[in-house]
Amino acid sequence: MFDDDADTGNTGNNGNDTTPGGSHAAGECRRLLAEIDRLRVRITEGIVRIEEIEGQIIPQIRADFWMKIGVWQVRLAKAELAARRAKRRYALAQAAVNRGSVVDADRIDKALDEELAVWRERVRTQSRQLNTWLSWRSATTRLGSSSAKELKRLFRKLARRLHPDLHPGDAQRAEYYAMAQHALASGDLDMMRTLDVATADMADDVRLDRLGADELRFEIDMLRDRLHAVEQRLDRLTSTEPYTLRERLADAEWVSGQVTVMRNRIDAHEASRRRYDERYKRLAGDMGNAIGSHRESWGKDES
Repeated sequence: MFDDDADTGNTGNNGNDTTPGGSHAAGECRRLLAEIDRLRVRITEGIVRIEEIEGQIIPQIRADFWMKIGVWQVRLAKAELAARRAKRRYALAQAAVNRGSVVDADRIDKALDEELAVWRERVRTQSRQLNTWLSWRSATTRLGSSSAKELKRLFRKLARRLHPDLHPGDAQRAEYYAMAQHALASGDLDMMRTLDVATADMADDVRLDRLGADELRFEIDMLRDRLHAVEQRLDRLTSTEPYTLRERLADAEWVSGQVTVMRNRIDAHEASRRRYDERYKRLAGDMGNAIGSHRESWGKDES
């Protein structure tokens, strides 16, 4: 697009024309370049915040939830399952007695395994989730304040240098950025420092100052679209769970209230389980005594 200008000795809209009209164009290009830089800074800040929330804050919220609330939910689920099983076991045994049949404990247990399969799987799933987050918590590197600040500073720098939204189509930058994401999530400061050195030769975009005003405006439109998408994503993250649980989990009174409710329900389920277990034992004992008496009577009749 610059061939004609090159033939006449002019430099087009690249900001280097010294004629009055060219000075105006150069000023406009400088303004557009400044706007591009401002938009890129805002996009970078939004991206860094999103990565921090998704890679560090949300996993920490989930771990806190399972340590403070989830562990009690698992215990509650187990207590409720045990109470349901005890109640149904007694009901099946009573039904057998009413029919004049022998109480077959093995047969009842097998029937309950099938009947309560969904509940058992639910408890197993919750237990696996609890163990997953306990393992994550125990394996997570906890950085000191200064190291954490350096980690975030380096990630912010690398995000501007490497993020695919700012450098679309660059597979090498995207690969390095994925490494930076992992380093942020795992708290690997050494890896982040290494990536900073390894990508130091990757300038933000050395060719922007060679674009004309129309091309710069097109770049600005694209950046504004990206910024809007980043802001929408950030808003969704911060306005929904699990992020919105953060303040509540930090509130000891709220946590205590939730735990108290679950402990009361656990106590009620355990009391119910004990009650039906006792009824089942009595029923099985009565049935055994009746069978024993019947056999004794039968033996006397035979003699």
